[in-house]
Amino acid sequence: MKTLLNTQRRWAPALAALLLSGCAATEPMQPDLYPRTLPDVQRSDSVRGKSPVIALALGGGGLRGFAHVGALQALEETGMRPHIVVGTSAGSVVGAAYASGMSVEQIRQAALAVKVSSLLDFTWQAGGFIKGDKLSAWVNTVVGDARIETFPIRFAAVATDLQSAQPVLLESGAAGRVIQASSAVPGVQVPVAYAAGHLIDGGITSLVPVKFARAMGADVVIAVDIYCQGRQATALNVPAVLGKVMQAQSCLIAAPEMAGADVLVAPAVDMPSMSDRAAQERAIQAGYTATHAALAKWRSSATSR
Repeated sequence: MKTLLNTQRRWAPALAALLLSGCAATEPMQPDLYPRTLPDVQRSDSVRGKSPVIALALGGGGLRGFAHVGALQALEETGMRPHIVVGTSAGSVVGAAYASGMSVEQIRQAALAVKVSSLLDFTWQAGGFIKGDKLSAWVNTVVGDARIETFPIRFAAVATDLQSAQPVLLESGAAGRVIQASSAVPGVQVPVAYAAGHLIDGGITSLVPVKFARAMGADVVIAVDIYCQGRQATALNVPAVLGKVMQAQSCLIAAPEMAGADVLVAPAVDMPSMSDRAAQERAIQAGYTATHAALAKWRSSATSR
């Protein structure tokens, strides 16, 4: 969670607490990352033996990722237990923690306790001025150094392949490195290398990963968008105008994918700074309230058919 530039809040590379580019030629390749495209996932075997299969798709949104914690709390209170969790950027941080077996309260405490500045490792490498290694190490500590393919709940994170500009799914590997790739803010955090190229923030191509959740075998997709309903900047300075344009473009691109969800949770979340504890609590509450409301509407609609 961080305040790099107002225009880049959504992807805050420290997404670390939840709720959290360009090519770095000097970065070593990570041989344990094996991203797959959407068609590849659609052709593979999906979850078997459970009906219906429920997937939770947690979207990107930087510091607004605190709202995902409230969404998880509401889901548990209503008895909704996902079989699949897919996260983009900030959503990948919270999603990994949840899929690893952490309780919602444990995630909440980890999110509120982390000092974002401790996750920033500045560098002079090409491609970005933050390495992302400290974020990776923090995530690994939170999940007990587990690889994501060993999580008790099936988990995957979405990143963007820098060369092809396509969204890709990461279903195996060290949790920290996977989240580092999914959260690599373009032009801010050094992109993560893998055998065929480099990976950057998944929110560029799949802000809320509904399609990947469906491709992994979901019958019911509950999607949480923490970005598009947030308060827009009203100032006319350059950062504010660029930030508003970025938000508009991102949400226009994401809208068709989000429309494919069975339940869309879209809290209005505003995070003025990385250290505003009251705002963090409000974000958690916003996610909680919006999720209860969305689930109630969905159930009401289902029973009236």
